[in-house]
Amino acid sequence: MRAAGLRFRGDGTNMNGLPATFACIALVFGGITSVVTAAGAGGSASPNSGHRAIVQIRVDDGAVRRIVANGAMVEGALRFVGEHEDPAGDFKIGWNWTADLDPTGDARLDGEAFIHNLTGDRHVYDFRAAFLLDPVISNASKLGGSVRVTLEMDQDGGVIDVPMGESLWEIGLDDTSVRRLHTGPFMMGGGGAGTAVADANFGAPWPGFDAPAIERGFTMRHHGRITSGDKAIFETALVIGGDPQHFVQRRDVDAPVRVDGRDTGRRVIELGRTSSSRGIRSSGRNRNRGSASPVRDASVSKTGRKRGSTPKAVQPS
Repeated sequence: MRAAGLRFRGDGTNMNGLPATFACIALVFGGITSVVTAAGAGGSASPNSGHRAIVQIRVDDGAVRRIVANGAMVEGALRFVGEHEDPAGDFKIGWNWTADLDPTGDARLDGEAFIHNLTGDRHVYDFRAAFLLDPVISNASKLGGSVRVTLEMDQDGGVIDVPMGESLWEIGLDDTSVRRLHTGPFMMGGGGAGTAVADANFGAPWPGFDAPAIERGFTMRHHGRITSGDKAIFETALVIGGDPQHFVQRRDVDAPVRVDGRDTGRRVIELGRTSSSRGIRSSGRNRNRGSASPVRDASVSKTGRKRGSTPKAVQPS
């Protein structure tokens, strides 16, 4: 039986490991399992050595695996596209993002990532992707965006869930967790082949959510326990903005340079957070998604095998 049209909502705001992730980007790429460069279908791909992301995956309490995802210009857009399959064949992850990492006119990240559990048991997956902004924002920033989480289930049905204190989706700036969506306790799934979908958004009109300064970049995190044979897809639209007066060009010098559009040129400033509360203009961009209340018709046995009653369709509110 097919679980059609299920929709759930999560909302809210500990992102451990962010310092290590950004140190990995800024300094050396120790412990990296592979390097992936984007390749676009139907267009030439030109690797951009100035833009790279760090993708990392951890399963249960296992070791963290880090992958360098090199950006490539594909038909005028910066793309991050790649896959990684566990050598033992236990899981597969993939990503396909289009990015603009310059907050001038707002930085954006659009696209999706997936986690596919290929084992016969359920496991907890922690998938992260870290990006550097250029220029950075030396004072308050603004965020906005949406996430759609889709669980593709096999004939046995399936569940994705997170406990209290966790979330399916999280965004962090530098070393700080800033916003979570689909917060725990959260569970969605079904009793047969099909899909379950959860939508959430924040910061409308985009970017309208107050956030701290950004000295390096941002990290997006996908987290959840997924049953055997099932695949979770995380579709994200993220917008990051700020006051251009607080933009600082990233350079290989100790003192960054403030970006200044006036003819007087640029002046050296000290990079760091301030307590200024001056307002930031919103771009007014937004994209709405439907949502509904959680339904908990499926459960997972202690042995990790899937079971569940026939899910009831939920109409979007």
